[in-house]
Amino acid sequence: LARATHQVSVFAEGVLGMDATLVGLVEVQPRRMLHEGIRKELVRQVVLALHGILIFKAPRAEELEERLAQLERALSGFKRSFEYVSDYVGVHGLRIWQEELARIINFNVEQECNDVLKKRVHEWESRFQSEAVPVPLPPPVDGAATFVGRLLRALAA
Repeated sequence: LARATHQVSVFAEGVLGMDATLVGLVEVQPRRMLHEGIRKELVRQVVLALHGILIFKAPRAEELEERLAQLERALSGFKRSFEYVSDYVGVHGLRIWQEELARIINFNVEQECNDVLKKRVHEWESRFQSEAVPVPLPPPVDGAATFVGRLLRALAA
């Protein structure tokens, strides 16, 4: 972790030291690119964890508790690492964490609700989707569009 943090801090120091540059007709802002890249990777990792961990073989209370504990460990680790690295990169780690986690959950709830809505909200139409930092939508598993549906089914069982 120390080696990875050092690499991130050296990279961030170089990027943050750069000024906005014109590449052809496009102005490149390194600080904005770094922040968007950090958000994009955070969203990708959290979605993969939510999608991968919240898959239930036979929804039982024991399995639900085990999966939720596993998810808590994974998300806590991401959050701690992100807060630690954010100090070196110069971003507001806790604010970004809360914004992106809320956006991921809201987006997945919205997509799960499409089964009961008369007018579907496609993923590109969602107000929780971002062009710069898109929330990936993994393929459906066990008849549920998202991890939210699988979690609700497990809670109802």
